[in-house]
Amino acid sequence: MAALGLAPALGTAAAPATALAVARELGALQAQDYASGAWSLGVRSGLTLAEIEQAVTDRQIVRTWPMRGTIHWVPAEDARWMCDLLAPRVFSSVRTRHRQLGLEEQDVQLARDLFERHLAEPVSRPDVVALLAQAGVDPGEQRAYHLVGYHCMTGLLCQGPLIGKQPSFVLIDSWVPFSRRPSREEAMATVAERYVRSHGPVTERDLAGWVAAPLGFAREALALVGDHILHEEVDGRTWLTHVDASPALGRPAGVHLLPQWDEFLLGYKSRDVTLPDEHVTRVVPGRNMVFKPTLVVDGAVSGIWRRRAAKDSVVVEVTSFTTLTARTRRALEASTAAYGRFLGHQAELRLVEG
Repeated sequence: MAALGLAPALGTAAAPATALAVARELGALQAQDYASGAWSLGVRSGLTLAEIEQAVTDRQIVRTWPMRGTIHWVPAEDARWMCDLLAPRVFSSVRTRHRQLGLEEQDVQLARDLFERHLAEPVSRPDVVALLAQAGVDPGEQRAYHLVGYHCMTGLLCQGPLIGKQPSFVLIDSWVPFSRRPSREEAMATVAERYVRSHGPVTERDLAGWVAAPLGFAREALALVGDHILHEEVDGRTWLTHVDASPALGRPAGVHLLPQWDEFLLGYKSRDVTLPDEHVTRVVPGRNMVFKPTLVVDGAVSGIWRRRAAKDSVVVEVTSFTTLTARTRRALEASTAAYGRFLGHQAELRLVEG
């Protein structure tokens, strides 16, 4: 929890972190749902949604498809090289999906040409879809989505700021003021070091799963980090931590309302430490990687929650899997208030029988 930025650690500053600092520390934060992804940044930094959106406008962070075929927040300067290093691992499955949708290579190239000509500035998703349709590409059945996503994976595009309530897309070379261009070895080491430092203790398989790469890739990347990685045998498994990881304070990890695709659960191959077996079907009803937002108490999933909008306020409905203690209830009220500050609204906690 301390490594993930969700619990106090020795030596941490009291001031809120920037969105860029959080993205750089964690390496990437899964964010296919905009609101959930923004809260993943907010819960770790104390920033408001408006402040996170300003970091996007200031071109410090971007949402794009660097790995696992899905959307993440990453530092803007790292978007291109992360896509170059990690995204190609899903290209074979992407091309299979293209064939299923009837997309030919000429459609992919036509989309690239259109984007290069028209997306020097952010263009809203509906307007990008219209652009494809006008050029003769049928955007239905998610064809537009897959063409845009593919060209984000190749490093051509990233998402820009919201236009109204719609995401926008823009050429990385036009939008990002500076893109780092590390060597392959430096890039691999950076991914491995950031992951272990921000998620540890982890295993080699956790890293391989996080980047959707073979175990050999993970081992090669870890070897490049060298003696910055510490190894410890526990219960027959080798756990990895970073030599510079801040030790946790000697008190409970606290109570958190985490978004549905937070790194707390998505960042690991195995979740047996944090998500008890008896709660799995309540958190992931279809066992299909579609998670519900979670109530986490002292490092373990203890419930689920959802947001209900009300006039000038928000209601946070929490279903706890256990009886809440007085301490937990007070901490949950504080977490609810923090979520309200993030949104810029008053937030009301409402406990629901599960």
